[in-house]
Amino acid sequence: MNDQAWYDYINQLHQHIIEQDKKIQNLTDRIDQLEYQQPNKGQQTTIEKLEYHFDQLKIERMDGTLHIGLSPEDLTKMDNFSLPLRNQPSNQPYPQLIRHLEEFVDQDGPAMLQQFETEFQSPLDDTKKNLIIQDIRKQLPTRVAYYEKEAKQQGIPKQQFEKYMYQQIQTEIDHSLRQFFKNQGE
Repeated sequence: MNDQAWYDYINQLHQHIIEQDKKIQNLTDRIDQLEYQQPNKGQQTTIEKLEYHFDQLKIERMDGTLHIGLSPEDLTKMDNFSLPLRNQPSNQPYPQLIRHLEEFVDQDGPAMLQQFETEFQSPLDDTKKNLIIQDIRKQLPTRVAYYEKEAKQQGIPKQQFEKYMYQQIQTEIDHSLRQFFKNQGE
């Protein structure tokens, strides 16, 4: 390159740097302006009056404490009038079956996910895997109730209910995960 070409190149580079500097300064000014306009983060909202209007209050099961119509100051002055909890049977049918299914999901679920990731070439991050496992666990009680109803309709003997439900739910989990990964790839 001759001297003029170098001079032109350096001049263009200099102009480009000046433009970039102006853009950076512009963005810095905008950030400062937005930070100035944003309300103080440390400032708390004051609630002067809070009203409750209950047409109906229904509590089906309560494990813990419910305070209605008390301010935080009243709570510190209040005596404890707790009633001992009665041993109530679990509302969930087949709690032992649900525990076995939860163990299956916790132990075999990650391996199933890994298998489908490989099979469908669709990797998931750990957060998504954990969400899937948690979602399956949340659905177990309703799936047990569904398959209990199905077992009754099919006339399956009561002694075989748990085995039938366990197998059906395992199959459903496998099928659902397979469908999930299949749809991911499309």
